[in-house]
Amino acid sequence: MIVYNTTYHVEEADEQLFLNWIHEYFIPEVLKEGTMRNPRVLRVLGHHHDDCEDGHCTSYAVQMEVDDTAALHRWYHAQGVTLNRELLLVFRQRVLGFPTMMEVVE
Repeated sequence: MIVYNTTYHVEEADEQLFLNWIHEYFIPEVLKEGTMRNPRVLRVLGHHHDDCEDGHCTSYAVQMEVDDTAALHRWYHAQGVTLNRELLLVFRQRVLGFPTMMEVVE
């Protein structure tokens, strides 16, 4: 199993709007397709950034599970690219994200 994690740096002024957007739009859209599952949103503790436009950011991680990298690749090209465009349209440079793939080892 793969955990697909995207860490977002969010300017403080957009924090509540970002969380609303993630919970009310992004996650429901991702789950419609059926490839990704078990979404969760986490605040990254002790991780404030001063390199944001307004001087302060909070970091959030959005994690979802997917069966394998092939399924993740198909999902990204079918849906992820469009969702990233939506993020840019809504938040411009006030929210920056970077993805990480992690494999669960038990």
